[in-house]
Amino acid sequence: MKIAVIGATGNTGSAVAELALEDGHDLRAIARNPDSLKKLANSDAEVFTADLDDYEGILSTLSGVEAVYYCSPLPAGYDEPFAVELARARNAINGARSAGIEHFVLLSAMGPETAPGVELIETKRAIEVELAGSGLAYTILRPNMFMDNVAMAGPEALLGVGLAWPFSESALIQPIAARDIAQIAFKSMTSGPRNRSFDLVGPEALTFPEIARELGQAMGSEVRFTAIPDEVFVEHVGPALGSTEVAAAVAAAYRLWERDGNGTGDASILATEFDISLTRFQDFATNLAETWKREALI
Repeated sequence: MKIAVIGATGNTGSAVAELALEDGHDLRAIARNPDSLKKLANSDAEVFTADLDDYEGILSTLSGVEAVYYCSPLPAGYDEPFAVELARARNAINGARSAGIEHFVLLSAMGPETAPGVELIETKRAIEVELAGSGLAYTILRPNMFMDNVAMAGPEALLGVGLAWPFSESALIQPIAARDIAQIAFKSMTSGPRNRSFDLVGPEALTFPEIARELGQAMGSEVRFTAIPDEVFVEHVGPALGSTEVAAAVAAAYRLWERDGNGTGDASILATEFDISLTRFQDFATNLAETWKREALI
C-alpha cells in the first residue's frame, strides 16, 4: 500500500512513518520544513515538502497515494491560527478527494461535540465535519493528552521546578503514549474500521500528583506537581508553541476536560478494535528515565 503521512516529522507522524516502512509499505513522507525531513533521506521513503496553504501543491503531492494520515501541527506565527488550521485541513481533504485517496485518517482532539469559546476543540470539530462530508472513507482519532508531553520540559526542569500544569490536584486524566496513537493510526489506514471516530485514551486514569510520583520513582528523585493558573501556562508554553493564542486555547481545552470529565474514557474499545496493548504510564516513565540516563541527563 502507498501511504502518505502529512506531518511526518511530528510525534505521531514520525512513528507512523517508521511503522509503515517496517511493514514494507511505500511511504510518502510530507512536511512543511525540508530540514525536518533529513532523517528520512536515507530511508526507502519518498520525501516531499509541501505548503498546506497551496491546494494544487497538496493535490500533486498526494497523487498515486492510497491512504493518508493527517497530523499537521497547529500553525504558529499567524494572527488567526485556527482559521489557518481549518483552511489547511480543508486543502488536504479536498486534495485527497481529488487525488482519489481511499482512506483519510485524521488526528483530531478529545473533547465534547461542541465547545463554545474553546477554539482548539471547535476548530477540530469543524475539520471533522469537513472530512465526514467529503465523501472520503475516514477514521477520526481524538487523543487525550500525550504522555510524551510531560517530558517536554526535560529532566532538569522536572527535578527542579517540577511538573506544572493548569489542572487541579484532583483532576483525572488518561494520558496516552504517542507511539500507541501511531499504532492505532497505522492500523486504521491498513486494516482498521472506516467512517468512525475514536477517543484515544491510555489504560489508566491518573491525577497529576500520581503522574509526578511515577516520574519521580522512575528518575530516582522526587518530582513535585504544581497546579498553575492558565496565564502562567501561556507565558511559559506560548514561546514553545510559537503562539500565545494557541497556548491559551490549549489551556482552555484542558480546563474543559477537567470541568466536564472529558479527560477520561473507555480504553477497552481500542484494544478490541485495533488489537493493541496500551502503554501504562509507569512503563512510559521507566523507559523515559532509562533514555535520559543513557544520555547522561540524569
